[in-house]
Amino acid sequence: MLSCLLSAQPSESGLQTPAEQTAYQNGGTLYGPLMEFIHALDKQTSLMNVQILTETLMGRKLVLCVLANPPVYSPADLVGSDKPVVLIANNVHGGEVAGKDASLEIMRDLVTGDLRPLLDEVVVLNIPTLNPDGAEVNRRTNEQRFDMNRDYLKLESQEIDALVRKVINVWHPDIHVDTHHGGAAPYALVYQTCMNPAGDEELIRFGNEEVLPRVRSALRAEDYDGFWYSSPRWVDGEPCWFPTSVEPRKQHVYSGLANMLGFLFETPSNSHRVIHDGTEVVEIPEEERYRHQVRGEYIGQREMIRFAAERGEDVKRIIADARRRAVERGNNDADEDPFPIRYEQKVKFMDDFWVRKKDVDPPEFEKVRGGVYTLFSPVKTTVRPWGYVMPPELAPIIPLLLDHEIAVKRISEPTDLELEIYYANKLEHQEYFQGHYLKRLEAEKRLEALRMPAGSFFIPTGQSKSNLLCYLLEAETNDNLITWGYLDDFLQVTTGLEEKWAKREAEMKDYLDTMNAQERERWQKRMQQQKERLNHQRIPIYRVMKKTILPGRMLEPYNGYEKNRYIR
Repeated sequence: MLSCLLSAQPSESGLQTPAEQTAYQNGGTLYGPLMEFIHALDKQTSLMNVQILTETLMGRKLVLCVLANPPVYSPADLVGSDKPVVLIANNVHGGEVAGKDASLEIMRDLVTGDLRPLLDEVVVLNIPTLNPDGAEVNRRTNEQRFDMNRDYLKLESQEIDALVRKVINVWHPDIHVDTHHGGAAPYALVYQTCMNPAGDEELIRFGNEEVLPRVRSALRAEDYDGFWYSSPRWVDGEPCWFPTSVEPRKQHVYSGLANMLGFLFETPSNSHRVIHDGTEVVEIPEEERYRHQVRGEYIGQREMIRFAAERGEDVKRIIADARRRAVERGNNDADEDPFPIRYEQKVKFMDDFWVRKKDVDPPEFEKVRGGVYTLFSPVKTTVRPWGYVMPPELAPIIPLLLDHEIAVKRISEPTDLELEIYYANKLEHQEYFQGHYLKRLEAEKRLEALRMPAGSFFIPTGQSKSNLLCYLLEAETNDNLITWGYLDDFLQVTTGLEEKWAKREAEMKDYLDTMNAQERERWQKRMQQQKERLNHQRIPIYRVMKKTILPGRMLEPYNGYEKNRYIR
């Protein structure tokens, strides 16, 4: 019965997606059939335009499909428009494919099917696959072996770099959806927004309390159910529900700190399904599970577009207000605006949810009530500065900031400033990940007068991406320039430092015995100075707390195209 209800239905154009053509029996659509479908759809409509964003290491093109009525050819066409822009990015993890196949159906139905009226009210940007190389071999990572959903700050993969620079920075989407496989059965779709407390509070509230309830209602209307990402855990013997972590290296958090409505959609295995308005769980035959995964993603993506179309004015206002508040907070040096740099995860509310019974085979599910840990509460804050200054030797960092659409000014003459300066007391390796030893530090701030030389860099916080840039530049957040090693030339890890000093002194013992008392005292004094220097390392990203005149010029990317200059 279920397979009959969900059998592939051709659109008005008669065009079926590759997954529909095989009754969802072959899993995710590979690159060749996917591009053939996009080409076939493009031939049927004037409402879709396709842009090549980049080419992967294996020679596959990463494409952006722009859908709107009237058709939109470039971001400039939307100047003065009140249409919200919805960006859907799929398949960043190569083996997580249901969102990709759902997005092909969505595009087809938007331009030739029953969703067509939505394009009168909203612009849809769809990237069917962010990771075609990984998808081709059912691998999570791209060809660099990067988990690209951890690359949104460092932008080291050309795929995410293209997404940020050529889509987010130029189209400025209002809603950004990222699709995955994950979470716990029996839900058809699990979801999360930006919950990082450094994000705009109203933006977070709107996504959690007004957008996502619509998605759940739409799922239940088709006899499914949805819940928060990701899964249940037991705390002191009691069931609880936990989301994923909230570092901005991940899409939905990055988007939130950059003042978009960022959403993570994950579809579980769909081994089981919640029916009858959330009151019963049934098993799904294995041969039908991928069909249900795709349908769950379809409902979620469709509802995001519907919400934007129906409440476009609210969406645009929420985004505009968040960006305005970010600018105002950065420009207001009289207000001690607290910026979170450490947080703890807490219960936000109690709710009913389904969990799998322990030690029961075949699987059975029961509904329980427990705490939902979707509140990330600040435990340490700092006052948002008016801006940050960096000496000229940090010039290699500047291209990364510009790639995030963060404005930077080059100071043209020496300037005396009163600055808050961080000193690292402890700098540790946390883990090795994607070519980086991730670092975490403990630091203290001191107020000092310092002369910044000509050529220093100033990053004002009065920008629409103030929350993102502060998170990136503040020394004590859990995802910043220090975390990813951008200051390794200036900061030395202190892990195991005492053991190293003790070993060195033991090795030097015989030599020290040959010294007279004065020589030994001088040697010990030098060693103590080295220890103090490493235990109090100055971090060369300084906080400017009060408005001051900083003469200079705004920077532009060095390799920007200039029509009369071919080589620089």
